[in-house]
Amino acid sequence: MEPVLRKWHKVMTKCGFTVGSTDEHVISEIKKSLHLSEKLVTWYRKFAPRMGELDFGGNPIQLYEPEELVDLQMNFSHNLRNMQKDPDWIVIADKGSDPFIFEQKTEKIYHTWHGQRSVNLRKIAPDLEGFIEALTVLGEICHLKYGGHFMNDEWEFDKKILQEIGMKLGTVLPDECVKSWILILE
Repeated sequence: MEPVLRKWHKVMTKCGFTVGSTDEHVISEIKKSLHLSEKLVTWYRKFAPRMGELDFGGNPIQLYEPEELVDLQMNFSHNLRNMQKDPDWIVIADKGSDPFIFEQKTEKIYHTWHGQRSVNLRKIAPDLEGFIEALTVLGEICHLKYGGHFMNDEWEFDKKILQEIGMKLGTVLPDECVKSWILILE
């Protein structure tokens, strides 16, 4: 996981986004409240997102900072399939209030459109490393390669750039996850 986190830090910093460490008191509190997996603890301890929003067109992806993680679970603290509290789900980000869910038992990352009658969880990464790698790829292509100019004249994601993202994501994620990311970005 360490090489993935170091690359994440390097790319996000080059993009102008802040990544940083978290005070051990905060780590202790969120571990106690949310029973975080060790992988999430490692990410938040050394390389926590500190940028607020990642703009990849439309609604930006809001990555939750460790200090706000516990409070933000109130909005998403239930299993969206049966509306029961699910302590194994940690919402780590959202895109326009549509949550990105870290499922602690399997360590998979899902995305769903919030507030719909039927819930359709889409797997976007097989694990936390895959999620971080996907965000890193998006940063590399959208912000480093294209300087933030990835939308066309109709304010839609440029199809050529979207295709490039899909190909690059395909080197780090299974096809099912790549398709889910493309749906999120379109």
